[in-house]
Amino acid sequence: MSVADQKTSRRQAPQGMQVNWLDRPGGVRLRAAFWQPPETPAKGTVILLHGWREFIEKYFETVADLLVRGYGVATMDWWGQGLSTRPLADRHKGYARSFDGNLDDVDALIDRAQASGLPEPFYLMAHSFGGNCALRYLGRSGARISRAVLLAPMVGINFAPLPATLAPIIIKGALKMGLGQAYAPFQSAYSEADRYKQMGVLTSDPVRMEDEIMACRANPDLALGGVTYGWLAAALDAIRDLDRPGLAEGIHIPLLFALAGDERVVDNRATRRLIKRLPDARVRDIPGARHEILKERDIYRNQFWAAFDDFMPSMTGEHP
Repeated sequence: MSVADQKTSRRQAPQGMQVNWLDRPGGVRLRAAFWQPPETPAKGTVILLHGWREFIEKYFETVADLLVRGYGVATMDWWGQGLSTRPLADRHKGYARSFDGNLDDVDALIDRAQASGLPEPFYLMAHSFGGNCALRYLGRSGARISRAVLLAPMVGINFAPLPATLAPIIIKGALKMGLGQAYAPFQSAYSEADRYKQMGVLTSDPVRMEDEIMACRANPDLALGGVTYGWLAAALDAIRDLDRPGLAEGIHIPLLFALAGDERVVDNRATRRLIKRLPDARVRDIPGARHEILKERDIYRNQFWAAFDDFMPSMTGEHP
């Protein structure tokens, strides 16, 4: 397949996509998508949780990778991004007061997956911001999930060159000044030019980095700009929640962590500290990969998928 054909294939929805809307409290609507597994018997269903600023279209290639492996897939645009409800009139501002409601939204997605006839067992697969939500969800009510895969999870934020101890002080001060809905430093409304610059931190693949940009060009409502002080405060609260005694220690299902060797967005040291508290966790380091492992070059993506295949049961009830 030519490079042009590969781009076209990656940017198209895998066959069989069903789009639904999840009605949530406060008039919030979440866009969700579901794919039935192509095989019988099925291996189960992957509940796919995105990172911040991401959306369903960006994960079409990942969905196809999961379908070819025999899994059904359920995914959604988080509140505040994609085509789901956004909290501010300015759609470009990433804002939140809290991410606690996201955990209930995961339950709602699983409920809809069950109602749609997607097969159990259910597995979580989550990237970055979604990884934080996944870990907190598992620490609260993980009985519905058999195992989970976390890619570059947001267990800590890399604020470099700002000292990590200074960032929370600045954010707290901004909130006291009523700046919760203001862009944080170096953050702004979405633009293609800015996104091209940012993408170099996220992936070394110049072709895959354009998948997101082309999707936003085709549908500008998908675009999301930088984060506000309010979003950062909510993110730090969600990260501190992972330090709560007993949360990590109470997650007893098998977990696989995939960590990017050239990570510049989240804090891998914080993730490794968390892993030591987990009863059943393994780590796959991918040297050279940047934050968005699933949007990286094949030399890195293939390492992840090999680790995924080794970690997941070969058939229902079979555990490696």
